[in-house]
Amino acid sequence: MLGKLLMKLVINGIILIPLVVYLSNAGWGSAFWAVFTFLLMTYVIVDQLFMRVTNNAAAVLADVLLTFVFFWLVQRYFYDWSMSYTSMAIVAVVYGIVEFFVHAYYQRDPGKLSRHSFDD
Repeated sequence: MLGKLLMKLVINGIILIPLVVYLSNAGWGSAFWAVFTFLLMTYVIVDQLFMRVTNNAAAVLADVLLTFVFFWLVQRYFYDWSMSYTSMAIVAVVYGIVEFFVHAYYQRDPGKLSRHSFDD
């Protein structure tokens, strides 16, 4: 389970942190902590809980919606970022695309994972 979490953090962090910095006036530190917190939250809520009772498409949709809401809340109440709704939508769609392939990879892992299980 730790290896899958680490893989999720690295892959999505490499993509999302520069994207958030580019699409807003966020600094690298605030973008790192926001993305790190977001990825931990989605790993627990979507990957560990929601994915067990649904399929990949439903989990990706939940990821996209949660991404938009999370970054709206972060830029509105925690950091003074200048992120527009379009920027948040871009981040959400990019994250959804990456998560589609991450979920598909997890599901194809032979012998370790079933469709609903993310633990080793």
